[in-house]
Amino acid sequence: AAVLFGVVNSDVQRVSVGIALAGVVTCTLLYLLLEGHFRPLYALALLDADLPEDRRDVLPRLMLAWVLGSGVPLIAVSLSSFIGPEPLDGRRLAWIAAISFIAGGVVMGVAATSVARPLLRVRDAMRQIERGELDVHVPVDDLGELGRLAEGVNNLADGIREREALRELFNRQVGQAGLADLALTAGGPVVGERREVTVLFVDLRGYTRFAETHPPEAVVAMLNRFFRIVVAVVNREGGWVNKFEGDAALCLFGAPQDQPDHADRALRAAAALPRELSRADDVLSAGIGVASGGVLAGFVGTAERLEYTVIGDVVNLASRLCDEAKSTRGGVLASASTLDDASQGDQWASAGDLTIRGRLGKAKVFALRDAQVKRSRRYGIPFASRADRRAP
Repeated sequence: AAVLFGVVNSDVQRVSVGIALAGVVTCTLLYLLLEGHFRPLYALALLDADLPEDRRDVLPRLMLAWVLGSGVPLIAVSLSSFIGPEPLDGRRLAWIAAISFIAGGVVMGVAATSVARPLLRVRDAMRQIERGELDVHVPVDDLGELGRLAEGVNNLADGIREREALRELFNRQVGQAGLADLALTAGGPVVGERREVTVLFVDLRGYTRFAETHPPEAVVAMLNRFFRIVVAVVNREGGWVNKFEGDAALCLFGAPQDQPDHADRALRAAAALPRELSRADDVLSAGIGVASGGVLAGFVGTAERLEYTVIGDVVNLASRLCDEAKSTRGGVLASASTLDDASQGDQWASAGDLTIRGRLGKAKVFALRDAQVKRSRRYGIPFASRADRRAP
């Protein structure tokens, strides 16, 4: 419009200059005012787009604001002596300066808001991530630096969500919260730490025969019912099922967290397990061995594969007592060291000294008083009887 007006009206070309300046002001102001309203459309268009690495947006936006707020008035003042019939006097210059000052402030405020708005969204998203609210997504509605910043925050949130999912999966796998942090801290096999713990072994009776006479689906279903009971009882007493070993489970009390009453907790779990197993439908009975003593607790393995466990003679003793308990009426045997560490042992009576396979000396053991769980034959497998299931 400015060019055409200047060509047609050669005698008043100064008007064309005014039209050009007005066009620059109008286009720039409309861009700064309207781009915020179109950001939802930009975000939709850029949903799966790869943002250009060399695209700059903040600097051009601020430069447009400078052109609108300062450049155009300065150009108008500098050209006034060439395009007007007479130079501007002081009164006109004062008006131009005042209007330029106010307009420049307004325009720079609009430009600053257009830049600050996406930055505020990023700041709010970062605060949500700090509070642990990981379901965060910042809309990417810009091709320049602001868009890449929003994309970076989204990638950060995705990475943290993935890490937390892996941490949760790891904790479910090992059954103990906090071991993921210990594993990350360890980074490889470590010497570990000495701890006083109580180890509880529980192993099914007649599992080999049951697996021989039942399809794999039935075996897995029975194992799941068995492990569900073991985990519930052990967790109720604050213990930890360290690992499942086929038809057996190794349970720890006193590691990895400190438990001064670990012996009492383990004895209560050992007394409750036979009752809970007898009340379940179609679950084999089990032998249970309990022993207390010093172990070395920590991660063992290689840099490629680590496992948190406890190493010590007490672990072997609990395993051997579990094997011996399978042939007893109550199905539970505890070492004298466990009863010595426990504050309450009224439910337990001495079962004499047992020769433990693989050990040099005999072990003094204790069994539950008035054991209610008996062995019965069902499909040739030692399931607990229904009468026993009703026993207190």
